[in-house]
Amino acid sequence: MANVNQSERRIKKMVCFFKRQSPIFKIMTEAIKKISKKDACPQCFRPLPLCFCAKAVAHKNSLTVLILQHPQERYKLLNSASLSHAMLENSIVKVGLSWRNFSHVLGREVDPKQWGVLYLKGQGESGKGMEIFDSKKRMMTAIPSMKGLVVIDGSWKQAKTLWWRNPWLLRLNRIMLNPQKASRRPQMKKEGLSTIEAVALALECLGEDPAIPSALIKNYEDLILRPR
Repeated sequence: MANVNQSERRIKKMVCFFKRQSPIFKIMTEAIKKISKKDACPQCFRPLPLCFCAKAVAHKNSLTVLILQHPQERYKLLNSASLSHAMLENSIVKVGLSWRNFSHVLGREVDPKQWGVLYLKGQGESGKGMEIFDSKKRMMTAIPSMKGLVVIDGSWKQAKTLWWRNPWLLRLNRIMLNPQKASRRPQMKKEGLSTIEAVALALECLGEDPAIPSALIKNYEDLILRPR
């Protein structure tokens, strides 16, 4: 019995060792790695040697993109919310856990029926990149007149926290994404996307200039995943 237990322990150690050597494990480790505030750029929150402030070119997007960022996300090494904000002229980032209502977080009165909140996974297997549901969870057959998009930035657990602490989100249309391609970095769920990938896919499906989502993805690869 003792020999069996020892063998099991050795096998577990070997499995753990090989996992740690795998590219996926290394990328996942990078994804949760935090940046020290004193070593970070105060604008893009990247390590100073990897600051992208002078490299990210802003684009004029018609839809307002409002990013609600969980406080624990800002200084993560692979976080892409700040790059999304830097590249989209018509965008806002709010860091926190809860806001009284939509106008409080946005700073002005708007019609929630003209806004959508981004979900990741749609409810159907339609093959469409995007499905939209109204506030009563009824599927919309056509894209409504949209003024803006709300994106929740955080891990799955953090996103759920932000969702339940901000019930005013229930008044918005729900934009459900069905990614046809895997994320450019490993995710906890196979359909998972980074924030900037989700924004790019949503803008593409909602009819923004195709050059904008393409630029978002290219800069994500060049400035965050494979910075020079």
